[in-house]
This record gives sequence, C-alpha cells and structure tokens, in this order.
Amino acid sequence: MTVPLIGVVADRKSASSGAWVDIPTDALAHAYISALQEAGGAPLMFPSLDVHLADPDRLLDLIDGLFLPGGRDIDAELYANEAHPSNDPPLRIRDELEFALVRGARERGMPILGACRGMQVMNVALGGTLEQHIGDRLDLTPHRAVVGEKTEHPVAIHEGTLLHSITHDDEFDISSHHHQAVDQLGEGLVASASAPDGLIEAIETTDGSFCLGVQWHPEERLDPEGITLIKAFISAARAHARAEAPVEAVAKAS
Repeated sequence: MTVPLIGVVADRKSASSGAWVDIPTDALAHAYISALQEAGGAPLMFPSLDVHLADPDRLLDLIDGLFLPGGRDIDAELYANEAHPSNDPPLRIRDELEFALVRGARERGMPILGACRGMQVMNVALGGTLEQHIGDRLDLTPHRAVVGEKTEHPVAIHEGTLLHSITHDDEFDISSHHHQAVDQLGEGLVASASAPDGLIEAIETTDGSFCLGVQWHPEERLDPEGITLIKAFISAARAHARAEAPVEAVAKAS
C-alpha cells in the first residue's frame, strides 16, 4: 500500500534549549506531524524560504497531498486590508509560499486539508477575505477564551457536503483557538460547517475534489472526528498518488 507524502510548510519560531535561547527555528507543533503519520501519511516539512517560493512546483512534484496547519495570522495586506491591532506579527514568506502551493495543488487536483489558519490560507489564496478580529462583533470566548489555551464548542455540519460524507455527523464538539474568521468566501468555495453564533467553521470546493478546510484543530481532538477527517485526507492523497504514478509503479504497489 502506498504511503502518501504530505507536504507541510513550517513556521519560524524562537526556540530555546539549554544555553541556546530564542534561536530562530523552522518548526511546527509535533501534534500535526504525529496525527498525519497516525492517519497513514508520511509528512514532509518545507521551510518558509524564498528558494521554495521561486519554484513551488518542485515541491508539489515531491508530494501527494498538501496539509495547511495552524499558526500566526496571515498578513492582512495580502487580502487588501490594514492589520488589526490584535494581529500576530506576520511571516509573509510563509503566507506567500502556502498560497502558491494551494494554487498549484488546485491546478493538479491534489488533495488539500487546512486546519485553523490553514482554512484561512485556503480562503485567501483563492480570492477570499478574513474578518480580522471576531471579538469586535461577537463573544470571542467560545473560539478563544485564553491565548495559548484551546476551547471547545459545537459545530453544525451542513448536509450534502464532503465534510458531512466524511464525519456522518450533524454536530460535534471541536478544539478551537482563533480570533479571525472567513469573511468573503474565495472562488469556488462554500461553507460546510458553522458555529452556534453563525461563524463559518469549515469550507470546501464545489467541484468534487478533496479541498477542505476546518476552523478547528483536528490533531488535538483525534477521537473520533479528528482522525476520521485526517484519514479521509490521507486516503484521497493515496488515490492521487496512484492516479499520478506510472502504470508499472502502480502494479508494484499493488
């Protein structure tokens, strides 16, 4: 059975170990990586670098699926807005690299799964916009009560969507930590889940491909909905790999 390679773009963070303090590090929380492996994939991490932005197709040639993890806020200039005072300092090279990979993956029909920030990346990459601070309009507490601590709230899954076909649930609780949300939907995207206050909690494409984003952290709540969702993504990436492989390679993998 083919183990699909899953591309993931790293963030740049300060890390400390022993005498080494606040060292710039290209990294991601291990929960993402371990969840992808548990679901049957082989994660391949890409640092956010100009050399990769100059040739994103070379990265896409290596992988079978694209996973977009959570993290800092997207640079508001990339969707024609001024940054809200509550926004994180942006890492524009990461934003632009993930945008390029999303667009390239869409052209190839490559499966995409986005989590939290990852859903927002999908939306902006495909021409949508974001509401920068939902606390200006709604009670932020269900979505992010304390910075650095995840909260829980229910989401309603819309019938007839890819997400509903994966989860087979009309509603379940999710692990949440965000202060931004989808505003205008990107081209070819529809909402597939919502929070009790009406915020869009999941988006997907309308063309039947596996291009799905959720505003929560499935890697933090694996049993049962999280792992089911990630396994569905890995299965789609495996099918994509087999479809793209030469006939003799597919015969060997079988």
